[in-house]
Amino acid sequence: MKRHLGAILAAASFLTRLPMPKWVAKDSDAIAKSSRWFAFVGLWIGVIAASLLYSFTALMGQELAVVLTLLLIILLTGAFHEDGLADLCDGFGGGWEKSRKLEIMKDSQIGAYGVLALVSAFALKLSALTQLPLTIACIGLIMCHAGSRAIAGLVAVYLPYAREDSNNKTPQKDVTLPISNRLILCVSGALPLVLLPFGCALMLLAVWLMTFIAMIKLMQRHIQGYTGDTLGATQQIMEITGLITLVIYNFQNPLAS
Repeated sequence: MKRHLGAILAAASFLTRLPMPKWVAKDSDAIAKSSRWFAFVGLWIGVIAASLLYSFTALMGQELAVVLTLLLIILLTGAFHEDGLADLCDGFGGGWEKSRKLEIMKDSQIGAYGVLALVSAFALKLSALTQLPLTIACIGLIMCHAGSRAIAGLVAVYLPYAREDSNNKTPQKDVTLPISNRLILCVSGALPLVLLPFGCALMLLAVWLMTFIAMIKLMQRHIQGYTGDTLGATQQIMEITGLITLVIYNFQNPLAS
């Protein structure tokens, strides 16, 4: 039990800025082995986000509550995945050769593509969560934070690691993902779907599958593999497409008043 708890806390130490007990291993090997719990940690990040949104809405209305919730979750996660989205857009948009794209993605400076990507991502999340009824917005946060991290974790099953150097911050690059780990990712990511009507859940899974295939093809075309940045970008894109799917479904079939 302590071994599993240690792995979950190691995953949380990688994905959040929460302080962890001293006995929790935080080295690259421990983080790599704990990657199967990334979606489970995402589930709890979603629960925290949903709790914040629900509480803040009672105090200040949903629009302002959404903004504050998004900002606090960025602080909680350290903008970890948002940074990956910005780097992917800068690299894929600003480089011609694979080596140049990878070089741009590793640069700590942000370019115009990255800025536009971050502004667009925040705006899309803000608009979607504001349009949705409060209950569905809260479910959407839980569902998208868990599901997006599960899907991002499966990228390594279909693509090789793109960088040849060993100086990087992608611990799971050296670890294979056995069936048991994939099941833990998928179950943790899919669990919140039970809160949605069957038709909505089915639509969401279809959209996520198409988006996942598109992301895999995009990575193959640009860098013939994946990096930590592309995993972060995948999480962000899945989170956004999930929220947009909820808005579309709710517009056609109101889920709640």
